[in-house]
Amino acid sequence: MTNSRLNRTPNSDVREMEEIDLLELFRAILKYIKLIIVLCIVFGAGGFFGTKFLITPTYTARTSIYLTPQISESGSLDYNSQMANSKLVTNVVNLMTQNNIMSEVAKDVGLENSSSVKKCISVTNESNTEIITVTATTTDPKLSKDIANDTVNTFINTMQKNLNVRNIEIVDKAKLSYIPSGPNIKKNTMMASLVGGLIGVGYAVLKFLLDNRLRTKEEAEKYLGIPVFAEFPEV
Repeated sequence: MTNSRLNRTPNSDVREMEEIDLLELFRAILKYIKLIIVLCIVFGAGGFFGTKFLITPTYTARTSIYLTPQISESGSLDYNSQMANSKLVTNVVNLMTQNNIMSEVAKDVGLENSSSVKKCISVTNESNTEIITVTATTTDPKLSKDIANDTVNTFINTMQKNLNVRNIEIVDKAKLSYIPSGPNIKKNTMMASLVGGLIGVGYAVLKFLLDNRLRTKEEAEKYLGIPVFAEFPEV
């Protein structure tokens, strides 16, 4: 009669030890579940109140322009005019944030220089369209609106004066809004709670890895390789 232990391969022993270690690790984490929950609550509350009372809210204003395709003398659109218009869209996105435009906007809205305007503005092109959106974000809702609208107006005037480009139309002007666009209180609260939970789990895992005590008869037999003949009862 063969002993079943003799048929076990080293890989199966390794897998069994890994399973036991993972189970013990899970139990170690559960042991500190109250600490983990408390840290989640404390960090989450810190993220909520810190975001609400310590971070200055920001306000965003948007305006859009449309580059109308050039129409030929016959009243139809040809391929060359469409390609030229597509290239113009790409150029507009780059030209709108040039120093000459930004300097003029900074003078109009009362900022120090062109760099101050560039920091709070972004110009994007909606995919497969001739619509360009100018977005301004600052801590002052009126300033955001003024920057967005003045950037578009200054750019259109410059293009008409210097390059005789007259196919740019304003689709939607920026409006004054007192609803903050940031920071995201909900997102920051969840992120802070997650950080607190990770710290709690990390603490539990670290305690488990640093704890090399043998707490049960099975652990002693497994790690020492000798049988346990007697054990003191837990009092």
